[in-house]
Amino acid sequence: MVSAPGIGSGLDINSLVEQLVAAERQPAANRLNLAEARANTELSAIGRLKSSVSSFQSALETLTQLETFQQRTVDIDSDEFIAATASSDAVPGSYDIQVIELAAAQKLASQAFGDLNTAVGTGVLTLTLGGAAFAVNIAEGENTLNDIRDAINAAPDNTGVRATIVTADDGSRLVLSSAETGSANTITVANSGGDGGLDVFNYDPQGPFNALTQLEGASDAMAMIDGFTVTSSTNTIAAAIEGVDINLIDNEAGNTSRLTIGLDETAAEAALNEFVTAYNSVLGTIDELTAFDAEAGVAGPLLGDSLVRDLQSSLRRELSSALDLENATFTVLAEIGITTTLDGRLEIDSTQAAEAIAADFDAVGLLFADESDGIAVRIDALLGRALDDTGTFVLREERLSGRLEDLEDQRAELDARMERVEARLFSQFQALDGLLSQLSSTSAFLTSQLANLPTPRGARNTS
Repeated sequence: MVSAPGIGSGLDINSLVEQLVAAERQPAANRLNLAEARANTELSAIGRLKSSVSSFQSALETLTQLETFQQRTVDIDSDEFIAATASSDAVPGSYDIQVIELAAAQKLASQAFGDLNTAVGTGVLTLTLGGAAFAVNIAEGENTLNDIRDAINAAPDNTGVRATIVTADDGSRLVLSSAETGSANTITVANSGGDGGLDVFNYDPQGPFNALTQLEGASDAMAMIDGFTVTSSTNTIAAAIEGVDINLIDNEAGNTSRLTIGLDETAAEAALNEFVTAYNSVLGTIDELTAFDAEAGVAGPLLGDSLVRDLQSSLRRELSSALDLENATFTVLAEIGITTTLDGRLEIDSTQAAEAIAADFDAVGLLFADESDGIAVRIDALLGRALDDTGTFVLREERLSGRLEDLEDQRAELDARMERVEARLFSQFQALDGLLSQLSSTSAFLTSQLANLPTPRGARNTS
């Protein structure tokens, strides 16, 4: 390439080469741009569909569990004394419950000391809670009431004894509390070694003498359920009624609460509606991505796409397949009021759904969440295969990403080829420029020589 192309000929070589290169580049560049735009549009559409399918699978997470369809209602006529929760194992029924006594944790207090910085003594304190023991070494210089409290709380193998200091008008006291309620969780303290000063903390509920004072005794909770006595180490009674946890809140002599467990038919209906909504949401996304605007002549990015066709076909197949469960009350969705419309969407007849739930509450849940053949279980497995690392969505995304990378390579190759074309054109125009310059010089020379030729004798003067 010359430094000032066109000087010899007067031609604008830079502009000519630029236009010729652009003309040669345009068809290939247009093809690459169109292919890249199509690939990006398809990749975006696949990503959007994948997100919609993933959301559908997330909604199915709870619909694959029988508990979602078989929840229980809990009604208590007096909630100031008890609270309760019920799982799907609970059998509907009513129970009269009276709280006799609440569970309590043991609490012990030492004698009063001057203040929390009073040195008490040295030795090893062995504390036991419910049969599990741990030891705390109290050394000289680290034996104040404050140090002893901190050493107990910081013991790495502390089994659940909490130490605090209460300072009153007559001095400071070390207070030991059990972290757990219940009569089995009693505290014992024994000192060994040292100077004997820690003997002021010795405590054994079975012994004849104790240095600590019991502020509150360890006790179990007690309640009457339909006249039967039930005890618990905590204020939660979990095993008296299957599937029901009863929390004891307060006790007052003579007060009885009525606990009623029922079938939560409203929650079951909500689960059915959730399934219909989630399924239709996926179909709505598919419709948008495969639509064709006849007036504008514009097709959706996934119109006629095989991945979409296969997904729709698989979903329809699972929806129409009957539950393969012996003696099942309901085997297809239509039997509980869920049907398919002409456009493939689902619709629910609320009246028929409510009647089906009332007729056989558990059977509705099995239709969706039977662990081997429930509709939600089968669809969840189908979507899981499509969305996993080797599924159709990932494979399509990888293929499209590969196509875009290939187009980038082709674009780089086009740029390199155009550079060669530009260099060749500049070389050719440079040669032409030189040739024209030579011809111009020759023409000027000949003109000059002809002008200097002598006038022939006898020639007429024309001036």
